[in-house]
Amino acid sequence: MKINPAVASPSALLVKLADRPDFTAVERMPRGADRKAAAWDAIVQTAERSQAPFLERARQLERDGIIQSFETLASPNMLVLTPAPGKTQGVMNAFRTDGVKAIYGNDGFTLWQQGAAAVPPPRIIGEPNWGLDVVRGAAMRSSAPAERPYGVDMVGAPAAWAQGATGAGLVFGSIDTGVDYRHEALAANYRGAGGKGRAQHDHNWMDLSGARPSQSPADTKGHGTHTTGTVVGAGVGVAPKAQWIAVNGLAGTADAALKALTWMQAPTRLDGSAPDPAKAPDVVGMSWWLGRATQDLFLESVQNLRAAGIEPVKSAGNQGPGGGTITSPGQFPELYAVGAVDANGKVATFSSRGPAPYPKGSTTPKPDFAAPGVDVVSSLPNNRYGKNSGTSMAQPHMSGAVLAVLSKYPELTHEQLTDAFRAGARDAGKPGTDAEYGAGIIDLPATLAAAQDILEGARLAA
Repeated sequence: MKINPAVASPSALLVKLADRPDFTAVERMPRGADRKAAAWDAIVQTAERSQAPFLERARQLERDGIIQSFETLASPNMLVLTPAPGKTQGVMNAFRTDGVKAIYGNDGFTLWQQGAAAVPPPRIIGEPNWGLDVVRGAAMRSSAPAERPYGVDMVGAPAAWAQGATGAGLVFGSIDTGVDYRHEALAANYRGAGGKGRAQHDHNWMDLSGARPSQSPADTKGHGTHTTGTVVGAGVGVAPKAQWIAVNGLAGTADAALKALTWMQAPTRLDGSAPDPAKAPDVVGMSWWLGRATQDLFLESVQNLRAAGIEPVKSAGNQGPGGGTITSPGQFPELYAVGAVDANGKVATFSSRGPAPYPKGSTTPKPDFAAPGVDVVSSLPNNRYGKNSGTSMAQPHMSGAVLAVLSKYPELTHEQLTDAFRAGARDAGKPGTDAEYGAGIIDLPATLAAAQDILEGARLAA
């Protein structure tokens, strides 16, 4: 299925269908291109089969002037409909039927859900529906930092590199404000990099942020360049031998964020054609929030990534210090939500606390882990560097750590990977897992040792 790079109207309705792929066989496959392709095939086949009758309904509504346009997504299994003026209720009435799981507004909030007793109350007028998990602007510097950023050492990255855990052979996928691909710390690691200016941006970059998409990786806000630098940047990154690809999917609309996640499942050409799951990344990082953590808008997208052997990592949010403040889509058990600590290992006041209020009526333990997120130095556009604070900065430390571990032990399942990080984490705060630090502050050398023990135990038990 082709991804339309154009962002739909803010008034678009997102109609999520109920049918889901059967990933039973896929999830038994080892990580890699074959598993990514098998997962994508299952996703596309399910979408094509289940969407057929609803597409006919959409075409009829378009002929009748009820909707102005529509498109489909495979992941999640969804129709994106733009109602004609004054016709929103008529569109909703047409799709509140069997086979439809939920209908969302393009602000990310649920409008209708199958089996729900009543439509959830509307959000407060003026309440923001999305944002970045950074708490202040960057302090610009004119040259590279003289010393390695403290966070790289705090998570034990240099000791991990000495063991060969550098991220080599793996790819990080950034969903953020974009990336300055010419930055001295990032240029060599861009997967689309080519000699003598012959960069290849198809399948390596997508801009969903507006009507005039950039045809090469760019970042006017600096946030994505900073986060990506902490993952893979030369001199500032945790996994400096990994490559990166990116989507600017932050337009403030839910369909743009969902399309960005779809693109990570199967990257496309710049025009949205020729999706290729073999070119999907191994880790996807997200340092933003959209919608509410009580809702499931992003659940299917996250589950599909995981089925393909791709690890999603999310900032816990900057809504602390109150409890139950994890931001969407960090509420799901299927991804790692990361809280922020300072250079002394103390949780940041702004770092969102758990538990996550999902699913409705229960609480999911969150955050999963904690990582450096206060005064973190990393890359900024135009070969500059600067400090930023936020759980935005904690996420890339975790993403880089996942890449490092998987580059040494690619055979780890998600469950084994999680167990290794939990066993290796440095306990902080209350003994054991807590709502501020999760399982603790990530520690790469200890995690690598735990991963080796876990794999050896699995081999002996086989």
